[in-house]
Amino acid sequence: MNRVNSMGFRPATWAISLVAVASATAVAAKNWDIWSEPANLESLPGSSCGLNTPAVDGCASHSPDGLKIIFNSNRGGDFDLYVASRSDTSEGFGAPVRLPAPVNSSANEACATIATGNRIYFSSDRDDPAYDIYVTKLGTDGWSEPQNLGPNINRPGWLDEAAAFYEAEDGSQVMLFSSRNDVDGDIYQSVNSGPRSLVAGGPNSSASDNRPSVTRDGLTIFFDSTRSGTLGGPDLYYATRSSTSEPFGTAVHLQALSSPAFDARPYISKDGTFLTFSSGRTGSESPAPDIWFASRRKVTGN
Repeated sequence: MNRVNSMGFRPATWAISLVAVASATAVAAKNWDIWSEPANLESLPGSSCGLNTPAVDGCASHSPDGLKIIFNSNRGGDFDLYVASRSDTSEGFGAPVRLPAPVNSSANEACATIATGNRIYFSSDRDDPAYDIYVTKLGTDGWSEPQNLGPNINRPGWLDEAAAFYEAEDGSQVMLFSSRNDVDGDIYQSVNSGPRSLVAGGPNSSASDNRPSVTRDGLTIFFDSTRSGTLGGPDLYYATRSSTSEPFGTAVHLQALSSPAFDARPYISKDGTFLTFSSGRTGSESPAPDIWFASRRKVTGN
C-alpha cells in the first residue's frame, strides 16, 4: 500500500508543486558531474585491508569532516561498531578499531551515524529484539551510556535504524530514519525530537524503502528501495526538492551505482562529493556485503 498518496493539495497547487520539484531536480543534476564507477572502499590509496572482510561489513556513515567512517561488522561473531580514520579526504581509511563498551555490548549494534557534538546514533537489539535507535556521546571520561530515543522514534517490534540529520529553513532540527517490519519499510522524520511522521513524496512507496541519508541543506535524500525496477535486490535511489517545506519529488534510480546484488544505505558526505554504500556485488570479499563508494565533482554553484 502507498501511504503517501494523499498530500492534501488542491489539483492546481499540486500541479505547481510538481513543476517546482521537476525544476529543482533539473538544477540539481546540472550542479554535479556524473558519479564515478563504484569501487571497493579498500581501493582508496593507503586503505587498510581490514576495512572489508568475508563477514558482513557495511551500513556505514562518515563524520562531517570526512575523516572518520563508522560501520557495523559481524567479523567477531555478533554485530559490533567499528571506526576507521584518515588524515585527509584524498586518502584511504586506516585499520578499523572496535568501539568499546558501553557503545558495543553483548547484544548487536548496527547502522551507526556520526553526528555533531561527538555523538553517535546507532541501532541495537539490547532492549527490543527488532532493534531501537540509541545515542551516545564522547566526553572526557569516554562514551556515555547509550540512551534509547524513546517512543517518538522507536516502535516495539519494528527495526528502527539509519539516523540522518539536517536543519530546515525555519531552523527546525530534523532527524530522518527508517522503520520496518519483516516485509515493509518506510522513511520517517522527527522534527525537533517530536513524534515520527512519514516523509512525504517520492522516497516512500508500496515497496520497502529504508536507510536514508540527506544532504546538509535537506534538499536531496538518498535511500535504498525494493520498488519495481531494481536490478535484483534493494537498489540505490535519491529524490530532490526545492525547499525543505516541500515534499520530495519522484525518486530517481541510481542504476549506475546499483547492481543485481544487495545494495543499501547510500550515505552522502556533507560536501556532496562522496557516497558510501553496502554491496554484495562482484568484487566483494564474499557474497556478504562490503563497503563500496563512488565520488563526483561539483561543476557549478558554490
